[in-house]
Amino acid sequence: MNTKHLIAIVSAAGLALASQHAIAKGPSYTYAEIGYVHFDADKYDGNGAEVNISYGAMEHIFVKLGYSRLFVDAATVVSDIDVDQFNIGMGGHMSVTDNIDVLGVLSYVDREYSGGIPTEADEGYQVDLGMRAMVTKKAELNATASFRHMNQTAAMGVSDDEDLGFEVGTVIKLKKKFHFSGNVNYFDEAEEAGVFVGLRLNL
Repeated sequence: MNTKHLIAIVSAAGLALASQHAIAKGPSYTYAEIGYVHFDADKYDGNGAEVNISYGAMEHIFVKLGYSRLFVDAATVVSDIDVDQFNIGMGGHMSVTDNIDVLGVLSYVDREYSGGIPTEADEGYQVDLGMRAMVTKKAELNATASFRHMNQTAAMGVSDDEDLGFEVGTVIKLKKKFHFSGNVNYFDEAEEAGVFVGLRLNL
């Protein structure tokens, strides 16, 4: 997977949409989505499913829940690896203009591994800072910068891992409350690149 090409495609689509003049109200923070996820790393890749739920609890506050199940093909282990990841977070957002929001999210992250890998679990937190922009009445462009700190528990003990990453994505209205949702992301130290493509229901 060529991550640079994917990012260029998503960004170009957003700029093309921005050239239109239709403006909408700000993005929704209450939704549920499900989709396909794929990621590549230096020594392995994987595919699976992901579910995300967001709830706008107050005017400027929202909570997020996420779960993904990944099936990893790693050449360095005897058997394939299954990864269950859980995310629980709380965030705040503020409108910069009628159609652009800035936001921040603090999340607890937990990964559980099974299969031919000595690592048993990762646990830590992630901080996201970003923006969401309604470039037309039916299309959103978003971008996020992330800091992730994880404690990795294995047979040899516990180790710390810190990483910087980013994500760019889009949400496009299909019909009524149903939307297409897609993004690409990358973490530098872990050399992890991911793609998510799904269906979102605004509630």
